[in-house]
Amino acid sequence: MGKQKLDLPKRQVDIIVKSIQGMSHPIRFMILYALLSEELSVNELSEIIGASQSVTSQHLGKLRNSGLLEYRKESNKVFYYIKDNRHKEVLKSLLKSYSDIEKNHKK
Repeated sequence: MGKQKLDLPKRQVDIIVKSIQGMSHPIRFMILYALLSEELSVNELSEIIGASQSVTSQHLGKLRNSGLLEYRKESNKVFYYIKDNRHKEVLKSLLKSYSDIEKNHKK
């Protein structure tokens, strides 16, 4: 039996892995969850996730570097949003797939 050759381009793999790595931290995941429905400022995100502005900013930087977020400046505020709808769909899919965790955990 011959070896199967994968026809997945390296660039595609790199982008996917970088995105998943960007999501794979509790604070970053909560930031992304908060940004699913609207863009938010650093202050708003900090309040929502219960982390300092410094910690929030560090994680926002990692999310930007992972290609998951973009931002826009308005006066002296910076607003963040999820860069690509594909990332939103991945998040929604994960949330849906694991939506019964608490119910099953209590059994």
